[in-house]
Amino acid sequence: MSERKNLTIIQVKEIQKVGDKQLPKLSFTAKDGDKELSYFTFRPTLFDLIKEGQTISADVETEVKGEYTNRKVVQIYVDGQPVAVKRGEGYRGKSPEELEQSAKLMVLAYAKDLAVADKIKVVEIINQADVFYNWVKKNELTKAPETKLKTETLVPAQAKISAPSEEAPETNQELVDKAWEKMGKESPSGKAIPNITDFKRLLMSHKIATHEAYRILSIKGFDELKDLDEAWSQIKKAKGIEP
Repeated sequence: MSERKNLTIIQVKEIQKVGDKQLPKLSFTAKDGDKELSYFTFRPTLFDLIKEGQTISADVETEVKGEYTNRKVVQIYVDGQPVAVKRGEGYRGKSPEELEQSAKLMVLAYAKDLAVADKIKVVEIINQADVFYNWVKKNELTKAPETKLKTETLVPAQAKISAPSEEAPETNQELVDKAWEKMGKESPSGKAIPNITDFKRLLMSHKIATHEAYRILSIKGFDELKDLDEAWSQIKKAKGIEP
């Protein structure tokens, strides 16, 4: 039976090969409360997380043999998630890099959802993701820095224009429309949608979720669309959007 403990690592020894199978073993000394005790683990997926000065949340199996007590670390948790995941007879662990990437993708998805719900501007997605990341990884509550809305971040690359000297329009849709007018083309509020990126921005500006667009268009993915202008016309009709 294992017991969850918070261990502050004091000293880490060199990795040893033990037994007939020459299994790698990492031994270390850690502080559990007021006691300094010896621990070890046979799981290589945990080795990189055992570093001097680090505090880890670990499952420890304790076995008393006469005068000796063996304390074996069988699992370590990062952000509440186990690093070593059991697969049959062995264990497959996520590397620290994989855990880091998962955390970044998760907070970015949350920030993107806020933009879709029009709670934040599109250009604020990264700043808001940083706020979520600091809370998840560091347990810090921070405030996203203010970001000036630039027209060029919301329009196609070939349509880049300098930010207006006057106050920026209030909505993302006004920015997109102005960019298209600058090009001498009809606004994508009506037609002339050149690519799927602008089609998605158009959905976002009208607060239309991806799954809702799929339902209206009877598709499973945007790669099925052959005529973006026609697809937008169907969505406008279904949602009652004025031309």
